[in-house]
Amino acid sequence: MKTLNELIEAYTNHLQQGEIQIAYKGILEFLGKLRAEFIKKHPHYDTSSIYQGYMDMSYFSLNTKLLKDKGLKIAIVYLHEKGDFEVWLSARNRDIAKSYASILNSNISGDVNLFHDINNPDAIIECILTPEPDFEDQVSLIDIIDQGVEKFITTISESLSIQNQI
Repeated sequence: MKTLNELIEAYTNHLQQGEIQIAYKGILEFLGKLRAEFIKKHPHYDTSSIYQGYMDMSYFSLNTKLLKDKGLKIAIVYLHEKGDFEVWLSARNRDIAKSYASILNSNISGDVNLFHDINNPDAIIECILTPEPDFEDQVSLIDIIDQGVEKFITTISESLSIQNQI
């Protein structure tokens, strides 16, 4: 395994080429546009600021009254290493996440392709919105993400509502 000094040297060499900074800035600028579109199109959501991350993930969260009352939230996440956009159901803390994970993982239905990566402690349930985002066509990309998030929120909300009736 390389030493920290060797890793930092390689990192510095990549940064000196200038492409990483341009790509990272482009991703964050797109997230800003996406967030602004969500605020404009969905004023009924509480929308957080953007978490830039440590080049692992960048995201912002959305909340509805139903989710907030349960200590839950939706995160629209760009995973830098995978290069994809996902939507996650997350919780305010690990205890809330555990209680809803067992409920939702066994009772969720809908036409949304949901999964849970056991190595992701930040999400209860996840859904890939677009595995290969086209940043050159940002209007279409925003539309794809918006439609996927809306389906995800509807599926989660319906499952939570059904659970409340049981």
